[in-house]
Amino acid sequence: MKLRTRLALTLGVATIAVLVALGWAQSRWYSQMRVEALAEAAVHRMESGGRTRCEARPESWPTARRGREARRRPPSARHPFPRPRFFAYDASYQSRNPSSPPFPPELARRLDTGDDVAATRSAAHQRAQVAVRMPWSEGPCAIVLIRAKGPPPWFSGAVLMPAFVVALVVILVALFAAGPIVGRVRQLTEAVRQLGAGAEEPIHVDGNDEIAELGAAFEQSRQTIQAQLASLRDREAALRNYIANTTHDVMLPLSVLQGHLVSLQQRIEAGETLDPKAMLPSIEESQYLGSLLHNLNAAARLEASTGLAHENEVDLNRLVERVVDRHRPVASRKQIALEMAAPEKPVTLLGDLTLLEQALGNLVQNAVRYNRAGRHVAVVLRGDTDSWALEVIDDGPGIPEQERARVLEPSFRGSAARTRHPHGMGLGLHIVSDVAKRHRLELELRETPGGGLTAVLRRSGQAAGQP
Repeated sequence: MKLRTRLALTLGVATIAVLVALGWAQSRWYSQMRVEALAEAAVHRMESGGRTRCEARPESWPTARRGREARRRPPSARHPFPRPRFFAYDASYQSRNPSSPPFPPELARRLDTGDDVAATRSAAHQRAQVAVRMPWSEGPCAIVLIRAKGPPPWFSGAVLMPAFVVALVVILVALFAAGPIVGRVRQLTEAVRQLGAGAEEPIHVDGNDEIAELGAAFEQSRQTIQAQLASLRDREAALRNYIANTTHDVMLPLSVLQGHLVSLQQRIEAGETLDPKAMLPSIEESQYLGSLLHNLNAAARLEASTGLAHENEVDLNRLVERVVDRHRPVASRKQIALEMAAPEKPVTLLGDLTLLEQALGNLVQNAVRYNRAGRHVAVVLRGDTDSWALEVIDDGPGIPEQERARVLEPSFRGSAARTRHPHGMGLGLHIVSDVAKRHRLELELRETPGGGLTAVLRRSGQAAGQP
């Protein structure tokens, strides 16, 4: 069913229901008012001389002469509504006028319960009867029965016909008034359909009402969806480029590792005695591959969100211990001393454990990877939960001062790193910088006294209180 038809029918049905309810209420109110008016008229008539005449001649009161005279009148002179008829009864509901009808038992029961006025209608609502107890209780005229034409029943043509007429008018008005509204809804529907077909035209609906607001909401949603689609396209393009570049960077160390393994296999097959240090290049390349994959995973996580995916309490003492233990075997093979120091009282931080461990691991790995045999790397945690500093100190080649800011950028690598490991991606320090920013930490790269690099992750009391 169309909107206009449904609106018109709804208004029509609601109008009929309201008018019928009003007709019922009006009929009840009119009936009650009519009973009260007839009762007051009866009392007034009897007190105005009717009692005297009734008690003087109760066998003929009220006189029927007026009725015969009324019948002799021409139709044009008659009253359009029949006059009420009055009948007198004593306290026992007996009338001395033989023409009076028997007193209705229902009215007698109601008067016996203490009511001064009782009324009833015929089944067809054509006649109403009202019994009124007079202010006196003795004599042949103590109770007056009134017969009058009853009001039409509420569920009749006289009451319902106006309701149907008004409902018909309301339906016609609704059909006419709903035309512009339906037209604007169709305009909005067509605009949304075109949007689904790939149209770039903005959705616009004239007016300053709810339909116009709905059109504006659709337009806002269209813009949001288009922006999201554009972002998805950009991310898809970036992902393709990233996968292509990553594949290239992973294949380089993998090829080097394969070359080392082939060389070792050939030497073993030739019966040569292998020096334990001969496995070190292969171990370094495998470690680099693992680190590269971890960095790629961390970079993907950082790229996918702007905040922290997980935020829990992190024990930095245990974190430092795990990272140092993980890198100590590689440092030992390279004859690099890797040590750690941390306060006895645990230092905690609210953050992402995986990202923090990856960041510290990158700093330690770089310090070990780019250092020389016989050198040292130290991981030192100082301070307490409110204010602390985590330092990774090495005495390796260091990073020139002019390059320290740029090494935090993705894909940039210092000159010493490029010389010693020309196939690296340069993701490690960039990930450290990003993780530090997300945890509201300070990252500082400075020269180690005597040569080397010191990387510091710091949380000051002022930074800790910031939101």
